[in-house]
Amino acid sequence: MKKLTPPTIGLLQALGLALYCALIAATLNSFGKVSTAPIGILGTVLLLVLLVFSAAITGSIVFGYPVYLALHKKFKDALSILAFTALYCLILILIIVSLVVTL
Repeated sequence: MKKLTPPTIGLLQALGLALYCALIAATLNSFGKVSTAPIGILGTVLLLVLLVFSAAITGSIVFGYPVYLALHKKFKDALSILAFTALYCLILILIIVSLVVTL
């Protein structure tokens, strides 16, 4: 298997993060279409647990591999991947904002 470069890994991590966020957004959007009743205490608990779960998932997507590399003393690669992931996330944010503004 060919070794992936830091820009490629950063891009894949950013795309994975965007895909996960799109999945959560679609799920929350479908909740609104199913019921118009107030969410109540259980709905609030569900949203808070989902928030914590999402923070864990997105944190592992963004920081998991760089931390692994840092623990193996590959600090340059770890920082490069983290920087490329942040850069690609910023680019995705700008693309999404431009799409939302034009719609």
